[in-house]
Amino acid sequence: MKTLILCDFDGTISIRDMGYVLVNQFTSGNWETIDRDFREGKIGSKEAYSQIEKILTGEKAAVLHFVQEHSDIDPSFPIFYRYCREKGLDIKIVSDGLDFYIRKILEIHHLSEIPYYANRTRFAEGERMEISFPHSEEECGLCGTCKKKLIQIHRNEYDSIFFVGNGLSDRCAAKEADFVFAKDSLYTYCTEQGIPCHFFKDFLEILGDLQKQIRGDY
Repeated sequence: MKTLILCDFDGTISIRDMGYVLVNQFTSGNWETIDRDFREGKIGSKEAYSQIEKILTGEKAAVLHFVQEHSDIDPSFPIFYRYCREKGLDIKIVSDGLDFYIRKILEIHHLSEIPYYANRTRFAEGERMEISFPHSEEECGLCGTCKKKLIQIHRNEYDSIFFVGNGLSDRCAAKEADFVFAKDSLYTYCTEQGIPCHFFKDFLEILGDLQKQIRGDY
């Protein structure tokens, strides 16, 4: 039985939501209004990014240095990842964040081999950052990265797909996955919607659950 574990990044693997940390540091305008509209459901993340792009500015080296200074991940994630590799469980990252900081943080923690899907960033002239959305879903168009679509794309290759997440951009994926490990607002959403899930505090708890399933304790 071939199993895939798809993991959110910000607030799940990364302790901080690096997108928020970066926007707070490198925007020249009122990003809080954009964020409020997003959190109230008036706009999706794709539109939010398109608006933030206009006020997001920073020289590449300075931005990457800032990422390095704020690159903490869940310390149990590398342990979890190694266990999954040993057991033949595939792990991929699905993020509605930006590719450049995911790539940098994985590199810092010697995890660069993990495949990831994220919104694409290009550092342009004038310290500008251009954001594009190679993994969006045209029919819906709300999220920059459609995690539901990415689960559907992997269906032919895997017998079972688990999803790990914590926030708004994870809701459609939670509905689509075979099982969900959730925390924060995603856990509340899953319990309200009757979506089968386990709460997790960190990746050691998910590891314990997986070990029980592999042993057949469930």
